[in-house]
Amino acid sequence: MSELDLATVAAANDAWVWAPDDAEVVETAEYRLVRLPERFPDPLQVQWVRSARPAGDVLEEIVTRAAGFGLPGAFFYAKLSAPSGFDEALLARGAELADTCDVLAMALPAAVQAAGVPGLEVRWRTTPEVARDANTVGTATFGGNRASDEEVARQAEADRESFASGAGGAVVAYVGGEPAGVGGLTVVDGVARVWGGGVLEAYRGQGVYRAMVAARLAYAAEHGATMALTQGRVTTSSPILQRLGFTSFGQERCYRLPLS
Repeated sequence: MSELDLATVAAANDAWVWAPDDAEVVETAEYRLVRLPERFPDPLQVQWVRSARPAGDVLEEIVTRAAGFGLPGAFFYAKLSAPSGFDEALLARGAELADTCDVLAMALPAAVQAAGVPGLEVRWRTTPEVARDANTVGTATFGGNRASDEEVARQAEADRESFASGAGGAVVAYVGGEPAGVGGLTVVDGVARVWGGGVLEAYRGQGVYRAMVAARLAYAAEHGATMALTQGRVTTSSPILQRLGFTSFGQERCYRLPLS
């Protein structure tokens, strides 16, 4: 794939949704509502809304459904395909903007090279030790709770299988043997979904993030992916990713809406 177009990127971005096996998913033709387990920092999410109805009408239905979970608030994602006026309808109900990301894509294979950082090593999350480090760095950078040893062992086993099959997994970057960053990759239908990249504050600005991106893109290309897709925060990772060759095809926003 030498060139990417908005329709292709938007369709791939819309298809990118996830929930663990122990989540409760309510999905209709117009929206997807997910109740994640308590270990997640944002346990109630509306992951996409696609509707021909007026935005306020479909939002009213979603809010009623979401309130049934008894949580104080929900996170709503306004993706590229969100109905016209959806952001305005959320704001009118008292939602607050929580995050804004660029939807970024890059054709693969791509020449992204890791910077020469002394003592830097990138390992895949295929052992309990690396899985524990991934959880430690992840909770420090993104929030959430420490996983149990049983959860860590299950994650490492799952990643061993996905890594071997070409479906990806997660990486942990180490500097001088100490865990410094974490990032994920899922390869689906030729699309490399690059997610969850975070670096501990003490190691930022040293090329750790770039090294994790390079490792994931190389793996994805080796396993047949022709497009890399990610969402980069406009104030942090998006500028870095665009310097590495990603192109922005628009923005998606995340809002927190009180349900009380």
